[in-house]
Amino acid sequence: MNRKRDVLVQLVSVVLVGYLVGCSVAPSGRPAGDSALPARGPGAEAERAAAPAAAPPNPPVTVKFGDLPATSNAGIYIAQARGYFHEEGLEVVFETFDSFERSIPMLATGQIDAAGGGVNAAMFSAIGRGLPLKIVAGISRNEPGYSSSALVVRKDLIDTGRVRDYADLRGMRLSLLSKTSGLGAEFHRVLELGGLTEADIDLKLLPFPDAALALANGAIDASIMTEPFVARVVQSGVGVRWKGADEIYPWHQLTVLLYSPQFISNREAAVRFLVAYLRGARDYTAMIKGGEDPTPLYQILAEYTPIKDLSIYPVMRPSGIDPNGALNRESLEADQELWASQGHIPQRADLATAIDLQYLEAALQRLGGPR
Repeated sequence: MNRKRDVLVQLVSVVLVGYLVGCSVAPSGRPAGDSALPARGPGAEAERAAAPAAAPPNPPVTVKFGDLPATSNAGIYIAQARGYFHEEGLEVVFETFDSFERSIPMLATGQIDAAGGGVNAAMFSAIGRGLPLKIVAGISRNEPGYSSSALVVRKDLIDTGRVRDYADLRGMRLSLLSKTSGLGAEFHRVLELGGLTEADIDLKLLPFPDAALALANGAIDASIMTEPFVARVVQSGVGVRWKGADEIYPWHQLTVLLYSPQFISNREAAVRFLVAYLRGARDYTAMIKGGEDPTPLYQILAEYTPIKDLSIYPVMRPSGIDPNGALNRESLEADQELWASQGHIPQRADLATAIDLQYLEAALQRLGGPR
């Protein structure tokens, strides 16, 4: 175990340095709650049906994007790297944040125009308090076979048969980044699947690097964590990717795109931003699911995220990113109810008002419809 621990310490140190550097600045099977236009297949007919758009603005419109560097924002990064925003007459400037919560006040006051980040209690609380934010599209979610998060269990507990089902987690020490994040909602699902309550688990709130080391030291038994830490722990032989988040909470809406009230007032720019983003999301889908060479994607992600090691990308499980920006309303409603019941949301957000998909629908029209 000491050798495995030493190897993991080295691997986690590399990953952690990258994070510190980077953060210093409906087809069948889709959930019923999906919000998008009726599905249409790609092809020449769809392209011919694309709605015409006016010439892009000149000079370009500057759009400040609140970025929490993560692979889930791959569609944004692809659109920037491949010039899709530029083709829409937009000059996108990235404003980097170390947490999605920190971007919300600036978004509400128009200091930034758009932001992509994780669904959490703080987002619902801000909207519930009356901040005029609009959820305009979905970004990433748990799709079958595609989820960057997982429940990782120490390998010795799997090898000995100590953990075979969710109920076997009773009495174990499990780590989590936050109870009020998307991973917190997935932790709640783990409890439900095992017929457990929180009192049955010795829960530790730990950052991902600390959780990886705690697994190696035997200080915890399991952890709900995300990539690249999942891949690093598995590579070291310390842990097993026991259950993917796509198994724990299928179709869970993890990240969304929000607009500021000021940006929404410029409808043409708001639509054009989504046109460029959807092109990036479709490129992502082609490289991850469509058989295209993913190397260009890895290079873009290495440029825009703290994960600089190109060799880790083929080992990581990719995020599920919908090529149409579909939004799972039921998932948002369920997460808000969970956190409200736990006392984390004093006043619920009115999602009927907060969700505004007119810009997404217009963007899909210009692209010839959903794929």
